[in-house]
Amino acid sequence: MRLARENPGWRYRRIHGELLGLGRKAGASTVWEILQKTGIDPAPQRTNQSWPVFLKAQAPATVATDLFHIDTVFLRRWFVLFFLHHNTRRVHIAGVTRHPTSPSITQQAPNHLMDLGDRAEPIGFLIRDRGAYFVNWGVSRSQCRSRGRGGRRCGRVSG
Repeated sequence: MRLARENPGWRYRRIHGELLGLGRKAGASTVWEILQKTGIDPAPQRTNQSWPVFLKAQAPATVATDLFHIDTVFLRRWFVLFFLHHNTRRVHIAGVTRHPTSPSITQQAPNHLMDLGDRAEPIGFLIRDRGAYFVNWGVSRSQCRSRGRGGRRCGRVSG
């Protein structure tokens, strides 16, 4: 009951999961019934449920990144890493290479933050896909600290 009262936006499934994490075994339907009997809505409606509404609210702090490829007339493929800032809709080309590797792609996040300088302050979310180049995405906080001004902001993107 305490979890439901202290977290009114949690649905019964979330409460059920938290109880399991605390070592309390109870079925999801049991949690539903208990909440209903005590007058607490087991499935409260959230005010903003859609992804577009979330993105609009978080746009100033959201950056997306991905790779695309370009095929040349000489039948060579080049990969381009870009960062898209949702608030300004600006695209920053971070690098172009014929043979991208996970470490080289990973290094581009702190490099991009350092290039932004003071404009990097509001960045809080990084959207990326689960591609093979982003497997080890992120830079350790110790590496961020060693990078000076840009390093202070690096933790927001990497972790």
